[in-house]
Amino acid sequence: MRPIKQAFHDRYMALALVQMGLSALAVLAATALRFIHVGRPGVESIAPLAPKVAAFSLVLVTTMYALGMYQRFALMRTEEMAVRVVAACGLTWAGLALLYYLLPGLYLGRGIMALTLLFVAPALLTTQILFQRWGEAALIKPRVLVLGAGQRAADLFARLGKPRGSRLVGFMPLSADQLAETLPGPIVRVATNRLDELARRLRVDEIVVAPDERRGLLPLQALLECRALGIRVTDAIGFAERETGKVFLDLLQPAALVYTTGGFGSALYPYGKRVFDTVAAMLLLGLVAPFMVLAALAIRVEDGLDAPVFYRQIRTGRGGHAFSIWKFRSMSVDAERSGVPVWAQRDDPRVTRVGRILRKYRIDELPQLFNVLRGEMSLVGPRPERPEFVAELARNIPFYDVRHRIAPGLTGWAQLNYRYGDTEADAREKLQYDLYYLKHQSLLFDLMICLLTVEVVLFGKGAR
Repeated sequence: MRPIKQAFHDRYMALALVQMGLSALAVLAATALRFIHVGRPGVESIAPLAPKVAAFSLVLVTTMYALGMYQRFALMRTEEMAVRVVAACGLTWAGLALLYYLLPGLYLGRGIMALTLLFVAPALLTTQILFQRWGEAALIKPRVLVLGAGQRAADLFARLGKPRGSRLVGFMPLSADQLAETLPGPIVRVATNRLDELARRLRVDEIVVAPDERRGLLPLQALLECRALGIRVTDAIGFAERETGKVFLDLLQPAALVYTTGGFGSALYPYGKRVFDTVAAMLLLGLVAPFMVLAALAIRVEDGLDAPVFYRQIRTGRGGHAFSIWKFRSMSVDAERSGVPVWAQRDDPRVTRVGRILRKYRIDELPQLFNVLRGEMSLVGPRPERPEFVAELARNIPFYDVRHRIAPGLTGWAQLNYRYGDTEADAREKLQYDLYYLKHQSLLFDLMICLLTVEVVLFGKGAR
């Protein structure tokens, strides 16, 4: 167990303490504003608030911790931080409701609570952003030692380039390693049974295990000592996934999917996801109905009253079952007059003038919300492909069929992180993001992807 003194000075504990202070100030400010008509509050009226302030601050910071806001091993996008802060505020409200039921004396009042959360949410997000910017300057990035200095370690870090969320301190060779010539960091030599001493001396936060040969060579006792010191021990593949947000197909073993801890294979997650999809799809249909009407009118104006507004296409869904999706027609009526399926391309000449606008802002995809309501699709998941392409891709790309274990999505992790692909190489690259999503599914991850998709739609990013 890490010494108390070291834990007290932990960088993320400092962030938690700052946010506790801000939440306390938010409660006081909300109280003052709520009762401003009474006059200036004196010490005698503020003092009784102390236990209430403490309860609010502790519940909020505990919720932030539970949502992973104080993890040392992952940098988050601003949008993801915003989602987690909003989720933390909602869970804090629910947690305090339970606490107030058990301890009525701590009750703040609904008006004060609403004002407090309104004040504290931007303060929490601002401190998270500033703290991460500080971290990106390598001042708080976790220090990583790589166990292994052979070709496997060199290949791994050649793919990663400069680690995004970590600071590399060196490579420690094992006895069977043939030292690679292209290691992007210094060689650290020490007896394996003194690994814990080395980790303390170099102030290592994480050890990445990447030897050329594991069997009988890993210093398991020393690694256990490091774990007891609070040092994280990570497999090379897991480290690469965390740094890149994708799964490397040529490094993937089936066991990595079998032992996944995400929503894939969970008994409860599919039910929560279905409720989320249904409610969100109904709300979205209510919001976008005017745009759908305008899209239909624009298509008729451009191509004539006899031209079809919608385009029906067969796609492959969960379990490999085919289903029909409906889209606003964005290409000319005879786009596939040869009868042979053709990959859509960037700046495709078959796209009409109206269709170009529909595609840029993803309006052509809106009819698929009805597929979501019918359960054929989800809001978030792999992009559904045409059966003719799926058969070919499954023959040529390993693990391609795994993406059909879950429902396809209107948006997804691959769609956000990779351009609109029109080749087999693109499909392979996007599969690596789809598999990452499959391994790490959660409602919070889905919510983050939906929020990022809003940015794509508003600014027309990734349009094809």
